[in-house]
Amino acid sequence: MASKPQALPSPIIVTGSCGFIGSHLVDGILALDPSSEIHVLDIKHRNLANGVKYHLTDVSDAAAIDAIFHKIKPKVIFHVATADALSRNDSILRRVIVDGTHNVLTSAIKVATVQAFVFTSTSSLVHDNVSDLINADETFPVLQYPQQKKAYTLCKAVAEAEVLAANNTAAENGMLTGAIRPVTNFGPRDYTMTGKMVASIREGKGRYQIGNGQNIFSFTYVSDTVDAHLLLATALVRIYGTAPTRLDAAKSSGSREEVDRPDGQAFNVTNDEDWLFWDFQRALATSIGHPIDPASVIVVLFWLAVSMAWLAEWLKWIVTFGRGKSAVTWEAIYYTAHHRTVSCAKAKRVLGYKPRVKMQEGMDITGKWFVELEKNPKREAGNE
Repeated sequence: MASKPQALPSPIIVTGSCGFIGSHLVDGILALDPSSEIHVLDIKHRNLANGVKYHLTDVSDAAAIDAIFHKIKPKVIFHVATADALSRNDSILRRVIVDGTHNVLTSAIKVATVQAFVFTSTSSLVHDNVSDLINADETFPVLQYPQQKKAYTLCKAVAEAEVLAANNTAAENGMLTGAIRPVTNFGPRDYTMTGKMVASIREGKGRYQIGNGQNIFSFTYVSDTVDAHLLLATALVRIYGTAPTRLDAAKSSGSREEVDRPDGQAFNVTNDEDWLFWDFQRALATSIGHPIDPASVIVVLFWLAVSMAWLAEWLKWIVTFGRGKSAVTWEAIYYTAHHRTVSCAKAKRVLGYKPRVKMQEGMDITGKWFVELEKNPKREAGNE
C-alpha cells in the first residue's frame, strides 16, 4: 500500500537545495507544512522559495557547517549537496562529496538534536558504466576500483557508506540515517542531463542514435525522487528513539516486519516504468516542439561511435598536453547504448513508495518548463 509523507519536525536543513533535486525537495517540504523552518546550505542562491532561510555555505568548510548546526540545532537533515556527476575533476569531487558529507555528518552527530539524516546517493554505485545492468536491486554489490572507474561514483560510495555506518550509534536516541539512490532524474530545473539533451535537440542533433536503439533505461521524475526522500525521513522520524535497531532485528527473530526498518539502509528509486533510452530523447524532443520524424533518424554504429570518442579524447589530450578533456567521451557513448534498469521494489515494500507521476506526464511538464525557460531565460537566476 502506498504511503504518504508527513510533515517533519523543524528545524530542517537541506544542503544543496538551490540545485535541481534540492530545490524541488524544499518545495515538497513546504507543501507538507508551509510553516516548516527550513535552512538551506549552498554555494549559490537560485531557485529560491519564500520563507526559507538561505546560508551561503560550502559543505567542505567544516568550521562553517559546525557553527550553523550548533546555532540551528536541526532535527531533520537532507544532505543533497554534491558535485556535478559529469565533472572529471577528481579533487573537486572528493572535496565536495567525500569531505563535504563527512563534515555534515560529523556536525549532525555532534549537535545531538538530529532525528533523521537522509543522504542523496546514486543507483550508479552498482554499475560499471560499460556493461548492461538489468533489474538491479540493493543486493547488488557496491563496486570499487578497478571495477568502478568513475570518480563521481567512487566518491558517492565512500560517502554513502559513512552515512549508513553512522546510523543509531549513540548510546541513547541516536540519529537515524538512510540513503536514497535515484536513477537518471529528469524534470524542470534540470540544467544538466535534461538541459544538455534539450540543447542538443535544438541544435538538430536529436535525430542521431547510437546503436540499435533497443536499450532499456530506468528514469525518475524529480517529484517522485522528492517523495522517496520525504517518505524515508518520515519513516526515520517515526521510529526515532525506538528499539530494536535494524541490525539487532536481523539477529533476533528475523521477521520481515522487524528487518524492514528503514534506518541504516539504502533505497533505489525509479518511476517503475522503464523506457527505451532513445524513446526518452524523442519524447523530450516532441515535448519542446521539435518532434523527430522516425524516417529521419540516423543510426551510428556503436563500435564506430566508441572509436570516434576514443580518438577525440586522445586528440584533446595531445593538443592540450594532457590538461584538457574532451566533451565527448567513450563512457558517455557506452551510457547511451546499454541497458540500465533498476528495481525499486524495496522502496515500495519498506517505505510505501509509489511513483505518482507517469513518465509521459513528467515529460510533458518538463518540456513545457523548458519552452517557458527559452522565452524567459532570466528565470534561471531567480525565483520560479
